[in-house]
Amino acid sequence: MNATARRRLERRDDIIKAFWRVARSRPRRSVNVRAVAAEAAMSPANVLHYFDTLDELQMTAIAGAMEQFYEQRQRILDRSDTAGARVAAMIHAGVPDEITDEVRHVYESVAILAEHPQYRPAHRGLTERQIMLYRALIEIGAGTGEFTLASPPGVIARNLVALEDAYDLYPLVGDMTPREECRASVRSYAELALGVALPQPQ
Repeated sequence: MNATARRRLERRDDIIKAFWRVARSRPRRSVNVRAVAAEAAMSPANVLHYFDTLDELQMTAIAGAMEQFYEQRQRILDRSDTAGARVAAMIHAGVPDEITDEVRHVYESVAILAEHPQYRPAHRGLTERQIMLYRALIEIGAGTGEFTLASPPGVIARNLVALEDAYDLYPLVGDMTPREECRASVRSYAELALGVALPQPQ
């Protein structure tokens, strides 16, 4: 990579970091190019040189956040623990104690997809990859005899991801159900579907 291309990537990264600093300090609807530019110590025109619109900047930032979330879950899959312990850890990661600004923006950005369908693959891809991770763990556990499945692996995996998404949306609409209770609900389904008692994540 030449110096010009590297500098361009660095500037885009600076703008994305500035976007998240602004996003954490104000509601989504009040995030604008001028605020991001001020945070990045550059002009609004300079921001729009790297990102054509605020929506493009937001979706690029969100895509990065989604990739980090996926990588966190991939590391759980790669552990040497039992399949049950890894499923428990996946649930804990998927229904966290605190809904971060990054996760909040991921869900809120769904509203943009109707006007900008080109961003749908990123959202759909995250969902499908999460399902694949769960399915891999479920098939491992079933193959070793650790799990006794009540449904096909793909069905269980998709239901687990759907439950996580639902419980992560709850706080965004004002539901204050304790997060541990939300996790316990997902674990309850997982235990029924996998035919095993899951350990508490370390």
